[in-house]
Amino acid sequence: MDRRILVAAPSEAGRNFIRLLLIKKQPVAAVTNSRREAKLLEKLGVDVIWQVNTTSTKDSLVPAFPIGRVFLFESSLPLTCQYLKLVSRFDCQAITVISHDWHPQIVYKKLGATYVVRTRAEEVGFLIGCPADVRPI
Repeated sequence: MDRRILVAAPSEAGRNFIRLLLIKKQPVAAVTNSRREAKLLEKLGVDVIWQVNTTSTKDSLVPAFPIGRVFLFESSLPLTCQYLKLVSRFDCQAITVISHDWHPQIVYKKLGATYVVRTRAEEVGFLIGCPADVRPI
């Protein structure tokens, strides 16, 4: 089974990124803690959605698919930190957090983020070209 690109997409930028992955026929899965967001992701065409409980990360089950790259689009500092705690437990190639703010970079790195990208752009297709095996200095 192919490793899937796991995306937390609570923002329009995240949903645009998922659309681009689907157009490029990449194996994609989404992670969410919201039923409403899960329905929206299904409408986008995401067929694998990992529904998690972010109030108790130890209760969340292991996903039923192998994880490759992870892209977490920030909606709030606490939610992004919970997603990081969840996905950093698994063998994934790299975890990228896409943030609008400057302040959380050190927090995200401590929780397991490989990269923190700061952008206000809604189109982040450039992330697809980022090599998974490159480690930051």
